[in-house]
Amino acid sequence: MNGHKFEYKCARMLRRKGFHHVEVTKKSGDQGVDIIAYKRFSKYAVQCKYYSYPVGNKAVQEVYAGGKYYDCDRCIVMTNGTFTKAAISAANKLDVKLWDNCSMLKSTSLIFEAMRAMNILGILFGCYLLRNVFPFSSDAYMQYYRELTLILAGLLGWLGWGNWAVSAFTGALYLFLGFTQTGDTIPSFLVGGMNLTFLIPALIYFVHVYLLKPKP
Repeated sequence: MNGHKFEYKCARMLRRKGFHHVEVTKKSGDQGVDIIAYKRFSKYAVQCKYYSYPVGNKAVQEVYAGGKYYDCDRCIVMTNGTFTKAAISAANKLDVKLWDNCSMLKSTSLIFEAMRAMNILGILFGCYLLRNVFPFSSDAYMQYYRELTLILAGLLGWLGWGNWAVSAFTGALYLFLGFTQTGDTIPSFLVGGMNLTFLIPALIYFVHVYLLKPKP
């Protein structure tokens, strides 16, 4: 992998962490900013460093200056490795966020693709189970609430991977299914009365939320 490819991987990582309008800047005249992105009401300047050694404070100074040039509210430096003490000190002084060890982007991508496929299968299977119960009544809802929960979890998990709040709610829905779905309607793998078919994705989502939330 080279530095330019790493920038696009970082852009995908930002999108999955809830950033929007993520754009990789042109290679020439970028003013030390590789990516411009938005989250909530803030504009971010991001510099990406694919190094085999710790990133120094020059990168922090560059992205800080570049952020001022692009009228950004906050700045981030992303690297596949770590940062020097000088970089950490400068970042604390200039309020620049440092994201290290971003080399796990590939494994994160694989998990994202696996969870997306699982969510799509959940939506399709939930719709299949509900094919003969339209139109719904209150009694039908009480009878098929687990199937409806499966569809909702699939939709939220598919569309809200980059949002920690939606991912947390998705994990809670899968956790609910893991403790309540112990019958024959939905395929089950029971251990101690708990359905691992849903407890495993619930655990993945909760770990994802833990990794997602601390970032700005």
